[in-house]
Amino acid sequence: MFIKAALNGSRSKADHPAIPITTDELVAAARNAVLAGANAIHFHVRDRDGKETLEAAFVNEQVKAVKAAVPDTPVGISTGAWIEPDISKRVELIRQWEILPNFVSVNGHEPGFEEVVQEILKKQIGVEAGLNSAQAVENFISKGLLKECFRLLIEPEEQELNIALATVKAIEDKLTDKLPHQTVVLHGVDNTCWEILKVAKYKGYDLRIGFEDTLHDPSGAIAESNEALVKAAFHWDL
Repeated sequence: MFIKAALNGSRSKADHPAIPITTDELVAAARNAVLAGANAIHFHVRDRDGKETLEAAFVNEQVKAVKAAVPDTPVGISTGAWIEPDISKRVELIRQWEILPNFVSVNGHEPGFEEVVQEILKKQIGVEAGLNSAQAVENFISKGLLKECFRLLIEPEEQELNIALATVKAIEDKLTDKLPHQTVVLHGVDNTCWEILKVAKYKGYDLRIGFEDTLHDPSGAIAESNEALVKAAFHWDL
């Protein structure tokens, strides 16, 4: 069972005191998630004020530290448009990275996503295609970039389970016969997180769990840590 631990996302300490923000916190969270069974680590880089950033100084520092903490585990970060809305600036920031993650996620619904993918590929970093809709799939296909992604993230954002599952099906329909080599991760968020994790297991997809996706364990209680969420994912619906 492959599980990617998504450590923080856009959440803050106001959401949960254990959200890892600083480099030391990210290192500890990554190490503990891997000890709990995570096979990959994903996080959003933060600056000294805790704000999401793509600036090279912080990417270099945090990626280096996390990779050193879990040397046998792939480490990835986000390139979400909200971090730097100006596409030219975003690409230039990525161009300046020196310590490289093993992979990044790029969202297919974001304007200019193809420029981000192309810059990431130039740096020989793996690309995960973030697919929150059938249109996002079409965007990757129309730019000839779906085949360049080593992993596909099916990630419905709807909070009603039946609507989220309809989005999953629409994405899957677009992907039929277009998966020559990619692995697929399916995950939900907040209200749908655990039920969609169950669906992912049933379908044989890889899994994602962590504070980015939910603050709660399967019982509905507030989770103690990313480590606890990873452990819960192994046993959910057994």
